Amino acid sequence: MPAPEFDWIEYDLTSATAGLRMPPIAGAVAAPTLSIQLPDLGAWPSPIEKARILLETAAEVEHALMVQYLYAAYSLKSAGEVTDAAQKKVLKDTSAESWPQVLRSVAREEMGHLMTVQNLLLLLGLDPNFEREDFPPRKQLYPFPLHLEALSRKSLAKYVVAEAPSDAADIGDIVEVATESAGETINRVGILYGLLGLVFSRVDDVAAGVSGHAEWDEIIRTLSIAAYQQTPPDTWHLGDDAFQQGTETRQADPDDWNAGQLRVHQTGDRTAAIQAIRDIGEQGEGPGRGDESSHFERFRKMFRGHEGEPGFPPPGSWQPTRAVPTDPKVTDVADPRTRGWMELADIRYALLLGFLEHYLVAADDDRPMLTAWIYAEMRSRIAYIARELTTMPLDDGAGRAVAGIAFTLPPELHLPQDDAQRWRLHHARTAAAIAVTEHLRDPADRRDGFLADVLTSDRARLALIAARAFTTGFARDIRPLFRQKDLDHMNFRLDLRNLEDVRENARLIVDRVSDHGGPVMPPMPDQRWTPGQVQLLERWIAEGCPP
Repeated sequence: MPAPEFDWIEYDLTSATAGLRMPPIAGAVAAPTLSIQLPDLGAWPSPIEKARILLETAAEVEHALMVQYLYAAYSLKSAGEVTDAAQKKVLKDTSAESWPQVLRSVAREEMGHLMTVQNLLLLLGLDPNFEREDFPPRKQLYPFPLHLEALSRKSLAKYVVAEAPSDAADIGDIVEVATESAGETINRVGILYGLLGLVFSRVDDVAAGVSGHAEWDEIIRTLSIAAYQQTPPDTWHLGDDAFQQGTETRQADPDDWNAGQLRVHQTGDRTAAIQAIRDIGEQGEGPGRGDESSHFERFRKMFRGHEGEPGFPPPGSWQPTRAVPTDPKVTDVADPRTRGWMELADIRYALLLGFLEHYLVAADDDRPMLTAWIYAEMRSRIAYIARELTTMPLDDGAGRAVAGIAFTLPPELHLPQDDAQRWRLHHARTAAAIAVTEHLRDPADRRDGFLADVLTSDRARLALIAARAFTTGFARDIRPLFRQKDLDHMNFRLDLRNLEDVRENARLIVDRVSDHGGPVMPPMPDQRWTPGQVQLLERWIAEGCPP
């Protein structure tokens, strides 16, 4: 389940020289802040407990931001839907500076952050975490509530402020659009990443500032003043023994993610961990200042315009997005065919999350296959369906409202501990995807070719999963158990050589061979089945009677 909500407490920072608040007015440079809010971490008294809850929360943040930015990207019209040349340019999907590409590239980077946070968890001997809250999240971490919503001037303003560094200047007007009133906002996500930097640092290094990055060192010193008012220093800093040796082999390998342009840090020690945390902060969620490629700068350019390209239009101007819903749910969709596509998208999202977690615990031989499946889901399954949903009606009427991908979290988010059971969960989800895809097939639909290709791929994937998911099979293990005398004994009712007959009557057969007080197979004086043979049959049944 998601990490709990924090209570936030104000602390005096009279002696601090750096703040983590946004400037309140346009053009202003942030003055030193005299107080700061920190989450109350009293329920997590040790450094390792603080690290765990902060990392789990950070993972939720990255997951939520990733799907939010993807949804905004999918909401944009195609360049072919507008006629103005400047409008076409910002919507052109093949341009690196176009709005959909910027949103998708930032979402990819959030994915890289998410995998880096998993590596940090593994470095400390903790379990991976792909949790997040459903939309809209209840946690008060962000300057504004998050939603799956169409890109708008207001939502883009929120993105600018949410990703802004503490000393961002000349954005007072953007803050006003985001909040609908001028004023000060606090980026609590930045504070969380700053606290992670504190927790991963040695206590002696905080005052000395040994990272080689003056701004980062000053942020950590500032946070330490407040943190040490909450609990003593020895409750904040991880000892050397917290860092587990040899975890790199389980961590996400940067080489596996380069093809997706994902920047993933592998962390083998304290120094590498601090570098990873600082890197996330500089690129996106942290309190420090990034460069021209930071999320903040890219979103600010989208909002204001850049090098002759128009900024995002105000209300009443041209409309760059389709009429997608806010925080969509499958159950709210009246059109049955659209609902089927949304269900398929949710199954594929569940597959993606399962493959991601399994990748981090998988045997080396299985990692390349899981990596390929992850990319397939992200690039050619979920992306295609999400985009197509924005062309499908919400109901049977003639309105212009269209659907959107719901990104519904699966009921079983965390994988089982047993590896065979993990593969069985993938098997069940893939089989469910096949069933929905077959139901959606329609030769008259232009999307039918996509469905046909996905079916072929899923059926091949199902066979690969079955080889790992099931320790038994009918042809290999169960059919040879039946002797001629067993075949003769049951011939009046079923054919023990036929998979479907045995599947449908599996419990009856177990009763017959187990001597539960009724008829037995074969009857005396023939030799009975051994306990091991009965257990094999029962295991085959428990595994779902695989062929």
